Amino acid sequence: MISPTWAAVIMIGDNDGYGAGIADNANHPPFAPIYDGRTPDEVAATNGAQYTDSYSTAHPGYSPQTGTTTTFSFTGLGNGWTSGSMWFDMADFQASTFGAVTTTYNGIAQNWSFNDGYPSTVVRYFDLAPDVLTSINSLGYLDVVIERNGSADFYGFDYALLSDNYAADTDPYNDPTIGVNVPEPATISMLFLGLALLLIKRSKA
Repeated sequence: MISPTWAAVIMIGDNDGYGAGIADNANHPPFAPIYDGRTPDEVAATNGAQYTDSYSTAHPGYSPQTGTTTTFSFTGLGNGWTSGSMWFDMADFQASTFGAVTTTYNGIAQNWSFNDGYPSTVVRYFDLAPDVLTSINSLGYLDVVIERNGSADFYGFDYALLSDNYAADTDPYNDPTIGVNVPEPATISMLFLGLALLLIKRSKA
C-alpha cells in the first residue's frame, strides 16, 4: 500500500517572515503598530491571508484591517479526516499583560493564552482534537476564528497552516497544497529500476 512520505498541507499566508524576512522562532525588529508587510495578493485575499503580515492584527486603530475578528478559512476538505494539525507562525502574544484572545476551530473553543513577550516570533503546532476532526468531516471546512475583544495586545501572523496528519508527521515546508501525495522511497526505487531495464533493453537492440 502506497502512502505519502509526509502530510499534505494548506497554507494561508506565504511564510515570508511577516513580509520582512524574519527567521522562524526569532526576534523581529521594532514594528510600528500599524505595520503592513502584506503582498497585493494578501491584501486582496478573503480566506484569512489578508490578516497575515500586519501588526497588530485586527486591532482597531492600530491595524490595516478593520474589526476585531480574524478568520482563517480552510475549505473543500471533504469528510475523510482521521488526524490533523494546525500550525501558526505568530508574533508577540502576551496574554498575561494584555489579555488573551478567544479562539475557536469550527466553533470549538481552544486555549490560546500565550505569553511569548515582545519581540518574539513562535511557530506553534497543535494536533486537532477528535471533536474538531468530527466537525471537519461534517462541514467539509475548518474556520479558525480569533477574536481579540478581550485583548489589547499588539500581535501578528505570518501564516496559518492546516495539515491532514499529526504534527509529528508533518513537514510544514512541503508544497502547500492539500492532497499532494509523494511516492515512498520504495516506489521511487522501482521507477528507477524500470527505467534502467528499459535502457538495457534498448542498448541490446
